[in-house]
Amino acid sequence: MIIPWGTDAPIYHRPIATIGVMVACVLAFLVDPTHEHREFLLDLGDGVHPLQWVTNIFLHADILHLAGNLLFLWAFGIIVEGKLGAIGFLAVYLAMGVFQSATIQILIDPGEARYMLGASGAIYGLMALCMIWAPRNDLYCIVLLSGFMRLLVFQPEIPILWFSTFYILWELMLSALNGFSASSAMAHATGAVGGLILGLVLLKLDLVDCEGWDLLSRMKHGRTGTMHRPTKRKTHRSFTEKVQKKVSKARKARAAGEDPDAAALRTLREHLDAGETEAAMGFYRAMRRKRPSWRPPDPERLDLIKALAAAQQWEDAAGVMQAYLDESMLPSPKIRLKLAELLIRRMDRPVAGLKTLESVPESDLPAPLAEGRRKLIAIAEHLREEGTLELDDAVHAI
Repeated sequence: MIIPWGTDAPIYHRPIATIGVMVACVLAFLVDPTHEHREFLLDLGDGVHPLQWVTNIFLHADILHLAGNLLFLWAFGIIVEGKLGAIGFLAVYLAMGVFQSATIQILIDPGEARYMLGASGAIYGLMALCMIWAPRNDLYCIVLLSGFMRLLVFQPEIPILWFSTFYILWELMLSALNGFSASSAMAHATGAVGGLILGLVLLKLDLVDCEGWDLLSRMKHGRTGTMHRPTKRKTHRSFTEKVQKKVSKARKARAAGEDPDAAALRTLREHLDAGETEAAMGFYRAMRRKRPSWRPPDPERLDLIKALAAAQQWEDAAGVMQAYLDESMLPSPKIRLKLAELLIRRMDRPVAGLKTLESVPESDLPAPLAEGRRKLIAIAEHLREEGTLELDDAVHAI
């Protein structure tokens, strides 16, 4: 059994709508667990009922059916809503659920089936969207295997492209073996087809920004290339002039009625795209000092961390890493390990590094990262034995 529970894909919006859909599914199950109101199920072989195209995707046969769908809805919903926002997510979720339900009720041979229900068709649509929009990001998974009288548990990170491709092809194969009659496999396959079509259409219309990491861009440009679209390098100015100009621009945007967070994010992004690491860090620090509640999205903060590390600005990189870990909704364990490595190897701060590693249990990491964690612990212990002086074992977030 493979259970997806998280992702390293960039999340630009809080998963409000994803949680809302999950709550709606739970409430619908609690209100009518035995499905006495069959008028809300997808009735097969008895004409067309458009209302059922919506209602059935919030209903589930039993508690296991509900729990499985909620897990997959969370894993893929946060990625899609992270790119589209709450309203966009609800629109595509309902569109894929309606497409799957209408197709089966109108066109598919019902066979022996009388009713169908469940969110899995729409969820497979979300899976297809993620396969197109974030193929190179990973899913954090728990894999349960039973063998030799014991339960084996693994926690791999599986690329979304391979995870989604396997599941979608499997359901298409089962649908073909069943003669494309009404079945759970057919509902999954139909939802996936709807997601593939919708994902490509939104991408072509430029209604979703995948920052050049979508499947079409990767196929066109190959594995290499920058994460963001190239921008023109600005005329060189001093560090002070750059920071003053950007802060002034943010103030003017506020006066003009523009969202100050959006203006600040655009300014930070311009510095990062132009390779102006010092200016980017100066602007970031100025905004955080002026507005402590300001938090740039995870992709911008991670890009700033990479730029600071490349410039060997270890103190600033550590501070931004700690802020990311403290404030991100889904912090990556890789960043926590990177912070520990920076503290131990670059900054001679073994105690702070060990404290950071304590929050990443070895059992939560895949084998390669667990091995790296053990090596860092060994290096830190060696530094402590040598008597490395460390006045402060805390990492101060910036």
